[in-house]
Amino acid sequence: MNNKLFDFTDATALIVGGGSGIGKEIAKALCEHGANVAITGRSKERLAAVKQELSLLGKGSCHIISSDITSEASVKEMMLSVTNLFSGKLNILVNSAGTNIRAPIEDVSLEDFHKVIEVNLTGVFLTTKMAHPLLSAASYGRVINLASIFSTVTFPHRLSYSSSKGGVLLFSKTIALEWAEQGITVNTISPGPLLTEINQKVLDDKENYDKFCERIPMRRFGEPYEVVTSALFLASPASSYVTGSDIVVDGGWTSS
Repeated sequence: MNNKLFDFTDATALIVGGGSGIGKEIAKALCEHGANVAITGRSKERLAAVKQELSLLGKGSCHIISSDITSEASVKEMMLSVTNLFSGKLNILVNSAGTNIRAPIEDVSLEDFHKVIEVNLTGVFLTTKMAHPLLSAASYGRVINLASIFSTVTFPHRLSYSSSKGGVLLFSKTIALEWAEQGITVNTISPGPLLTEINQKVLDDKENYDKFCERIPMRRFGEPYEVVTSALFLASPASSYVTGSDIVVDGGWTSS
């Protein structure tokens, strides 16, 4: 049993935002463990580079789909592509796409606020809703939404981001209840600060970075791969009794 816990041979997975950061690491891990993976994003060039990298693993297959998750029409086209790729069955959906605009509320425009909400929350709504028939048709279904520690705690100048991620957390818990009897689990992962592109502005400012690290018991940002083990567990058949849960991966931030 233990040797097969993370064996994803013949499993199908859609990684939204799989072209970079956490999404890319999860896509890579699933491929390494035998899954057939489709990664989506806006940049075809970035997706193509990731596909080439994953193809060198020699394990599961990788497909790319260019998509804009803030567009209902684009998400419909994406799901049609997934249907064709995977014969109408999807085991794993990972919503990892995200954006952030940092500013005090006085400087947050309505346009900026909408942009963050559309990508981080509305996109999760659209992809999860439209993936339901595919998840229902599979032998088991897993939805993993990337929330954030800022869904339960927050930080100055994170109004839009925290609002969106708080929404992701409660959205996921609600859908977990609705789909609990269908063999589809819905969970979230809440990472703390990670060494990803979305945090580049913080990383470029050493004083700001050090200030952040003072709040982290481990005194460092995490690496994207350090989220992967949680994702593998939640994506696997072994997590069949876990739904509506949130796994926090934050170096101890929310415990301090």
